[in-house]
Parts: sequence; structure tokens; C-alpha cells
Amino acid sequence: MRVLIYSPIRLFGECMGTFLETTEAVTAVLVEHTVLDLDLKAMEFGVEVALFDVTAPESRSAASLLRALNQDIPMVAVAVTEVPEDVIACADSGFDAYVPITARTCEMLEILCRARQGETMCDPKIARNLFNELARRRTAVEPPFPNEQLTPRELEISHLIARGAANKEIAAQLHLSVATIKNHVHSVLHKLQFQNRSQVTSLLLRDPMALHLNPAIGARTLGRGRL
Repeated sequence: MRVLIYSPIRLFGECMGTFLETTEAVTAVLVEHTVLDLDLKAMEFGVEVALFDVTAPESRSAASLLRALNQDIPMVAVAVTEVPEDVIACADSGFDAYVPITARTCEMLEILCRARQGETMCDPKIARNLFNELARRRTAVEPPFPNEQLTPRELEISHLIARGAANKEIAAQLHLSVATIKNHVHSVLHKLQFQNRSQVTSLLLRDPMALHLNPAIGARTLGRGRL
């Protein structure tokens, strides 16, 4: 495992690097103390796991830069205070795992190895808080309310769009012309205040009943209403 360590505190970074070099799981270590050309150095080094000292304010932006360059590199935040707010902040910044500020060296190594395998170690209480935060964010995001009521036919077409059906396929299934389907799709987007079909898909994949439970919509079933 080839590990990149970033910490502006030279002593901290080099001590972590020295320890990791003594382990069988780590084949090479690159320790960096500045963000200058960090992404290029990481790619040249062939990093497999990146370890960032998040006590430094610039670590999050440096991690984001590396993440943008390669989505497959596991990103691990080190020296994280194990309280829900700090762990959630790391998750929001794109880190895949974290090393608590109270962790021992052997625990840090295990976290790195698991991150390399696509796994994350997390205190059960922190995990519960992460789930609670996801639930809170889900309820905070309300589906858009149409300015006008969708007709039963528009509801039906909305669900066919969410299933990935193209206009020609929808037209064939509903025995309508492609031009008519285009008009219905345009009407759906207008009423939902959406810019494209993918937004309809995202909404209905997240909540298949979003349009039916909307109080602004009178229809409660798909129905094959007439034009």
C-alpha cells in the first residue's frame, strides 16, 4: 500500500510516515507539508491511500483537489475529534474514513488498510448520528410543488420518464404521437419548474409518491385519463 501523508506540521507528518514505513502493509510513504503541486506529486507517486491532517485549515481543500483528480483514491482524515459535528464535517468534505485524535498507531494502520479495501471504521454512536443527520437532511429537502395541477396523463408520463423511457417509447406504449408526448413532457417540466427530464427521474426515484402526495395535485392515482 502506497500512502500519501499531508500535514503542514513537519514533525507530525514525518513521525506518521516513519511508523508506517516499518509496517508490512505499507510499501512506500510520501510525506508532504505544502499543498503546492500536491496533486501532481500524488499522481507521480502512485498513491493508493491519502492521509490528511485535518487540524490544518487547508487540508480539506487539498483533499478536494486530489479527489477531483482521482475519485478512486481513499481519503482518510487524521486527528479528528470524535464528536458528531466534526465527523459529519469530514464526510461532507469527501473523506472516506477518519482517524480519531485519540487513536493509537496500530488503530491508524487498521483504518488505512480498511479504507484501501473500501471499508470505514466508525464508533457506533457516531454511526447513529450520521444516520440521524442523513434523515434530517432528507426531510429538510421537500419536493417541488407545481404551480399547476398535473393531469393523470402527465403523472403517468412522469413515471415513464423516471423508468428511462424515451419519447418514442412512451408514445408507442400510450398509443399517442411523439409530438403529443413532447407537449406533455414540456408541460410536466413547466409545472414542476424543472429544467430537464433527469430532475423528474431523480425526484421519483427518491420518492415514487412525491407527485401523488403533493397537496397541490388533485389526482392520487396514475390513471389513463383522456386528453
